[in-house]
Amino acid sequence: MKKIKRPLAIAAILLAAIATSLLATWLSAIVEEEPPGIEAFTSADPESPTGRVIAWDALPDEVIAWVEVPGTGIDEPIVQATPDAPNAYLYADAMEQGAYGTPYIDCECSIDSRFVMVYGHHMSDGSAFAPFASYIDEGFAREHGRIIVYRRTGETLELKSVAVDVVNASRERLVIDQEGDFKEMIEGTDLILEEPCEEGQLFAFTTCSYQTRNSRTTVYAMLER
Repeated sequence: MKKIKRPLAIAAILLAAIATSLLATWLSAIVEEEPPGIEAFTSADPESPTGRVIAWDALPDEVIAWVEVPGTGIDEPIVQATPDAPNAYLYADAMEQGAYGTPYIDCECSIDSRFVMVYGHHMSDGSAFAPFASYIDEGFAREHGRIIVYRRTGETLELKSVAVDVVNASRERLVIDQEGDFKEMIEGTDLILEEPCEEGQLFAFTTCSYQTRNSRTTVYAMLER
């Protein structure tokens, strides 16, 4: 019996060693192939109006803009939804970073629209658009009122938050009206920080919040021209 067990034991040791080696190689490959972080696509630039630049050539073609909110952790790429797949980016990660979805512009808008609706997830770790849910606190909203949108065309948009609204998405839906009066659009919101101008662009950044089972918080930010 000993003569039988010994070869089996040696074989088991060899197989374990091979498996360990293969596992190490596999883990090494994962580490080597791990996608770069967000910081790989942005860099500091003292000559830029905002102090940084976006490395557009390193980004996927789907990324048409980038949003940054200083002091909040919001630092995200933005893509454009299409009518044939309006909710695709709720799940698709354009950056292939392992995140859940990608912030995206509603298919009824574009980055050039007078009114631009942008959706992003509220991640449990506080990433993506999660900080926007805190804007219902007036102190937080005023402290973080500066919102920067970088466009792939090279233009940098400096926005200022003007209103915040929390809705129950089970009963309410924001209607996208490109001809609507901006003052009327924010008149019934929960928090008005200042009246918007009629000339310019109005952005609406929307994310989940937890006032009810299906709440959404929308932060309106104005670009004055």
